Amino acid sequence: MEDTIYKILDSEVKKVGERQYEFIASTMDMDRDKEVIDVNGWDLKNFKKNPVIMFGHDYHSLPIGRATKIGVKDGKLMNVVEFPPEGTYEFADIVQRLVETGYLKTQSVGFIPKEWEDGDFEEKSDKPRRTFKKQELLEISIVPVPSNPNALRNAVDAGIITAKQFDTLSKKESIVEKHEKVTQEYIKDEIDYLNLLISENGMNEDVKKAFSDLANKNISSIAFEFKETTPTYSNVIEIEPKDGCRVYAKIEDVKQDTTEPVNIDPTEEEILNEFNNTKFGGK
Repeated sequence: MEDTIYKILDSEVKKVGERQYEFIASTMDMDRDKEVIDVNGWDLKNFKKNPVIMFGHDYHSLPIGRATKIGVKDGKLMNVVEFPPEGTYEFADIVQRLVETGYLKTQSVGFIPKEWEDGDFEEKSDKPRRTFKKQELLEISIVPVPSNPNALRNAVDAGIITAKQFDTLSKKESIVEKHEKVTQEYIKDEIDYLNLLISENGMNEDVKKAFSDLANKNISSIAFEFKETTPTYSNVIEIEPKDGCRVYAKIEDVKQDTTEPVNIDPTEEEILNEFNNTKFGGK
């Protein structure tokens, strides 16, 4: 189990200084997934090297603060969040006001499990189905769930934030929901969006390299699936290339006149070479 797991905890927030607030990030209470995190098993070493605080696990935006203190106290993973000086980052100012006035009081931890124990789980049992014994903390986010779902709307009514700022926060809130369960449909939507961005803006050398690295990591599984789904290539033809990429299709899937079929059996290396020769491959 090397996937990142996200756990959300709603708790009271204590102001401890100017633009500084103490949060409880994790306890040993059983959560709604019937799982428990042993707070004594937290590995904080790497987090402490760059203790930034995000909002809603939105890694495309700037951090909204930093954890000046973090550690286990009284069976809880505690941290003190310090927001940047007012006027430094407008969005951080919005979040700080919502924390200050009590409209936001929830954190979510992202971690990689290292050791865990599975229990004898029963649906109505008060025993956990899994206990994480050792885990590495990756990041901490302030999130607008699972507090009162109307909290942000109430903040607008109270004049704490504007309607425009509410819309910005609501969009970021959807990121939290997606992180809880990433579906294949969500991944496909993200790829479609990425394709749209590329078609509208093109790619510089850095983006081409990143795209190529991503493809290289996944080319083995793609090549394997390609071979498995087309064990014989006598019914495959090469259709008109698009954007420098060679495209193959089964004859029965082609609705227009095409060239003669070609009999090919590419290796993984040949497929990778073909990709690297396209504009997506960095050439």
